[in-house]
Amino acid sequence: MFRMKIGYFINQIDISGGIKVISQHVKILKEMGYHAILISRSIKQKENIPEEYLPEAWVISKKDTLDDVPMCDVYVGTYYNDVMHLVRNLRSKVVHLCQGYEPIKYMGRVKKEFLPEKYSKRSLFSIIRQMIDNTKSKRRVRRVELIYSLPTIKAAVSRHLVELIEKKYRQKCHLIQNGIDPKNFYPDEKRVWGKDGKIKIISVGSAHVGFKGIQDTLNAVDLLKKKGAPVELIRVSPTPPSEKELEGKIVDKYYEGLSEKEMAILYRNVDIFISSSLELEGFGLPAMEALASGVPSILTEISSYQNFDEKRDFAYFVPTGRPDRIAEGLLVLMNHKEFREQCIRRGLLVARHYTIETTARHLSDFFECAF
Repeated sequence: MFRMKIGYFINQIDISGGIKVISQHVKILKEMGYHAILISRSIKQKENIPEEYLPEAWVISKKDTLDDVPMCDVYVGTYYNDVMHLVRNLRSKVVHLCQGYEPIKYMGRVKKEFLPEKYSKRSLFSIIRQMIDNTKSKRRVRRVELIYSLPTIKAAVSRHLVELIEKKYRQKCHLIQNGIDPKNFYPDEKRVWGKDGKIKIISVGSAHVGFKGIQDTLNAVDLLKKKGAPVELIRVSPTPPSEKELEGKIVDKYYEGLSEKEMAILYRNVDIFISSSLELEGFGLPAMEALASGVPSILTEISSYQNFDEKRDFAYFVPTGRPDRIAEGLLVLMNHKEFREQCIRRGLLVARHYTIETTARHLSDFFECAF
């Protein structure tokens, strides 16, 4: 039986959810008998990259024209610049795998809905940098929309992204749903709530990435700590802490660059998960990992989280940009055992629909039917 050769291209391999997803795809496809490989121009601090971010089959391209990459029947890019690079330099079919609709990010920066920390300061230099960034962001929106309008084969990791692309660009978009490994992410049935008299809260993602909304989580925890609530904040990030995380006593523990297995162990030893991500969040793997680990969660009312399930009873939902509502949610989960246990039960049921087995089925259907 013919099995096509598939090359996933990413300009730089580092620790991020997007890289983890395409590495997972390569591994799954190889297990199904496809000739799949990860192609990159560079690896950022290879010695610190967890194994799940780097499949066994990978190569480094040293030529800007990609002349030295293995010949494949189809190439997959996920970041818009990578997709454009593939279209310009290769004659094979190109798949544009959307993991988050980037124009939302750039328009959010223009509208000041979220800003990188370096632009949020009130100095004259920061204001000038922000004005320059606004101009660049508007140009990037036009560039990204142009790349999405190209006749590439479209796929996306969430239903709302599929609907967005099909409606805006009038092109067929296939769902390749993200999934987690239930062998790693599962609850600790013997876990004691509030062990040692502290409610342990976990927040995952880089504070340097504006759409993760980490600042809202920090502010919410700060509100409770100032009121004397017995809470402890654990932050996990692929990057070093921000200035806000270093100052004061908001963050109690900080972990950088943890592996999937280390994350799974950590989830089983915390009480509450918070994600205060904004609308750009294309899926939100940490949120699904937390649900599968039996951690009652506070999630923002964004498309990706609301599309996890038709019902909204598997987590405490809050509007974006509202640390006060996050603080309220923390108190509800801390003080109402029945609601907390409902979130745990429903979260576990929801997570059953987001496993790597589902991802494998979607990948098989896509590469068998879309070409």
